[in-house]
Amino acid sequence: MNIEITSRHYDASPKVREYVNDEMQKLGIFDHLITSCKVILEKSKEGEKAEISIHVSGKDLVCSEFSDDIIKSIDRAVDNIERQLKKFKEKRYSH
Repeated sequence: MNIEITSRHYDASPKVREYVNDEMQKLGIFDHLITSCKVILEKSKEGEKAEISIHVSGKDLVCSEFSDDIIKSIDRAVDNIERQLKKFKEKRYSH
């Protein structure tokens, strides 16, 4: 899976980038569905946000999570997108 990582308003450390890649590998069971994946990490005064955008055949799945720690935001976003992928797979292939 090709993952595009963008960080806004700061430079994400190599450790954070590696963490994102490791977490996204958990979605490997859906690899046959995913055509592209973008992760945006953003830092602001209020906190840190992780946004994941995944393109699957004919549809875009997007989730955004906000917290005081970027690792927490990434974890929540990955869990959220995993639920969306499971739901998409069930709807698409349940027939």
